[in-house]
Amino acid sequence: MHYPKISIVTPSYNQGEFIEQTILSVINQNYPNLEYIIIDGGSTDQTVDIIKKYEKYITYWESVPDNGQTDAINKGFAKCTGDIFNWINSDDYYEPNVFFAIAECFDSHPEIHILCGKEWGFNNDNPLDRKLHDGSIINESIYETLYTGIIDQPCTFFKKNSIENYFPLEISLRYVMDKKIWWSYLIENGKNKILSIDKVFTNFRLHPSSKTVSMSNDFIKETDGLKYSLLRNLNAPISLLNQFNSFNNNIYTWPKENINRKLVIANFASHCAVSKYVNQEYKLCAKLMFLVIRNKWFKLNITEVKLFLLTCILPHWFLFKLKKTKEKIF
Repeated sequence: MHYPKISIVTPSYNQGEFIEQTILSVINQNYPNLEYIIIDGGSTDQTVDIIKKYEKYITYWESVPDNGQTDAINKGFAKCTGDIFNWINSDDYYEPNVFFAIAECFDSHPEIHILCGKEWGFNNDNPLDRKLHDGSIINESIYETLYTGIIDQPCTFFKKNSIENYFPLEISLRYVMDKKIWWSYLIENGKNKILSIDKVFTNFRLHPSSKTVSMSNDFIKETDGLKYSLLRNLNAPISLLNQFNSFNNNIYTWPKENINRKLVIANFASHCAVSKYVNQEYKLCAKLMFLVIRNKWFKLNITEVKLFLLTCILPHWFLFKLKKTKEKIF
């Protein structure tokens, strides 16, 4: 079997409580063509001592102040020379023997750019009570895949040359740098070179100091900023951009011309419509849906409209009604 080089980067800062398990989960793969890079932001806890304990197994490491996680990922990516790339944070860890399975998938499917597995998620105070996550969501159409917009980064591995044009990432993206890679790739390439398999790759830990737990509102705000910048660079109608005007401080570089641009714009317009509907801003919801359905260069057919209403609007409507019913009962 051919063993493509796998490059793994761990961005780290003051995660000495967890990083040893992360490191061991990488080096204990015993994969014969591994490049492991740790970029630490100048930790003041026991992190550096733990890294030094295993440094003979680590290709490169540093511990100097940086500009956060995204900056560390950029530094690590710049040093990677492998065929396959991913990063794993210093509080997560891999399942045993996954690198061999990943290499075999890429080797037996040379046409694919991205491989998606599954993931165990757990709270640090109760690791035995874990939940299986489906991983990055790949739907039947590019429209549905973009609409879902979900990348489960720890268990999503990339051919390095398929995403290198998206680096360096904007260091101002502190939470959804992975989502920008995902959306950028989907817009330019579609989904035909993405493969999902039914195998668990990673373990994702939630704990009080993790960004996913402590800064969930910031994730939402930054995601909305990405939506706005994407719409802006795809030349969306100004009336649609105005719906996102509270997020216009986040402008990044996106592909400006692509055959999927109309679907992307419709996707985010309908997504915004759902949020307006849930917030009972019915006039804005109607205005957005009018833009999607009646715009001179894009029209949803009646089947797509029904699908959107059935899968997005009605469930929220039923939940809203159920909540009101419970309020009356109790």
